[in-house]
Amino acid sequence: MGAASQTTATLMRLAAALASHEATTLDAISGRALGKGGFFDKLTHGADCRTATAERVLAWFDLNWPADLPWPAGVGRPERSAALEGAYRALARRSAPELPAPDEAFLARLAHLPIWPSMRRPSWWDDMEVREFLTRQHRQMSTLKAAKIGARRFGDRCPKKSAIHEYWQRLDGLYAEGGIARPTAKRRVA
Repeated sequence: MGAASQTTATLMRLAAALASHEATTLDAISGRALGKGGFFDKLTHGADCRTATAERVLAWFDLNWPADLPWPAGVGRPERSAALEGAYRALARRSAPELPAPDEAFLARLAHLPIWPSMRRPSWWDDMEVREFLTRQHRQMSTLKAAKIGARRFGDRCPKKSAIHEYWQRLDGLYAEGGIARPTAKRRVA
């Protein structure tokens, strides 16, 4: 096995372990690590990545690895060598916060904000379980994935992909306008 394929296999093991632990997708992990989804999907299908990208992703895993999840056996945890220090500095500058789970106060405040211009709420709006699920998954997965998971969990109670997209756009607008305070990033300081 070549060095590139070993690195790819290491990144895939780390991504799979973290995704399983957090009950999320590889696309969500890719989005957190690199700001865009699809990275691990491409690796799964035989693509390779640049050394700088692999170092950056490995450094991201090291900085964001949960304390309650053991580092996979056989995978060396990166040392803060001079070679990786650039990747760590680049990650420290990025501001891609992991949004915390919405609490009841947040959901109650959200319920009364002027999200819908006509003030008419969609039919699923009063279903707190569905609204909490959609709010929690905002920026964590694609609208298609949220619609599929929501349909499995809630059946017809869950809105379709286009309605989820519209809701998430409105949430983004509230963040931009300052209607909702954007959560601060959860980062381990090394």
